Amino acid sequence: MNVLTHNLRRGALLLAAISMSGAALAQDAYPSRPITLLVGFPSGGPADIAARIVAQGLTESLKQSVVVENRTGAGGNIATQAVAKAPADGYTILVATASFTLNAVQDPAKAGYDAVKDFVPVALVATQANAITVNANFPAKSIAELQSVMKSKSVNFATSGVGTSSHLSAAHLFRAIWKTDAVAIPYRGAGPAAVAVAAGDPPVSFTTATAVLPLVQQGKVRVLGVVSDTRIPSLPDVPTLAQSGYPQLTPSSTAVYVSSATPPAIRQKLNETINKFMAQPTYKEKFVAAGMEPVDGRSLAELQKYNTDEVRIWGEIVKAVGSDAK
Repeated sequence: MNVLTHNLRRGALLLAAISMSGAALAQDAYPSRPITLLVGFPSGGPADIAARIVAQGLTESLKQSVVVENRTGAGGNIATQAVAKAPADGYTILVATASFTLNAVQDPAKAGYDAVKDFVPVALVATQANAITVNANFPAKSIAELQSVMKSKSVNFATSGVGTSSHLSAAHLFRAIWKTDAVAIPYRGAGPAAVAVAAGDPPVSFTTATAVLPLVQQGKVRVLGVVSDTRIPSLPDVPTLAQSGYPQLTPSSTAVYVSSATPPAIRQKLNETINKFMAQPTYKEKFVAAGMEPVDGRSLAELQKYNTDEVRIWGEIVKAVGSDAK
């Protein structure tokens, strides 16, 4: 080996070492500027509420500004696409409900992403019940009575949007199981859907419990049943759908996602940070007050399994619902 070749190799190795150390330092310094949490639905829904709680926890833990930005439309897909196209550096993060999975499962080409290959969940923060809600003046006061009304005449019902978990669950129950002619009226989020039912047009909704709780407290609507593993503390007298004879339905969940190209060190830091503040009673109480069930911290490996399981479970529901999913 001549001197020139030797020096060139040494130089290349030195540059590589400098580059690697620079990248490591950049990740160690993360975050060095504000972080944006993108939400695909308007304020008042579970993803928005969860994002604001997570933003507070990250701000306090990382000593860096964390802002929530609502980019609504396309069943949450506009926000998801924005995260997919942003630099994979941990500064643009997605907070999403089951709609994230459902968009990819129902129409992969239209969604433009693979839920498992293109994204990595760094935290699962809560599950939230979907609630069957009726206007205060609607005659049905139970799930059985609602079924009777819906079988006797066509009833419009509000959902959080086409392809959302509430839309799929409603179509599964009202049309596939009950065999009614109920018509879905999709809104751009759970908040607007809940407000519409409070006004009586349409008189029924299948949306997240989070969105309807304030309206329940105001006496404008009442909840007949919730899709949840157990009764939720904020509505202790309302039965679960399983208790009413419909165990087929599954609750939605809210998770925090980054691009799969995000450096492992940043993924790990986000995972550990969120798990740590979510273990505090203060943060658990915030979710409970919003009608959600906080989830114990999970490792990145456990979250990857969760992501894969979500694709399988919702894929089965989409298949059962068929054309009513759209």
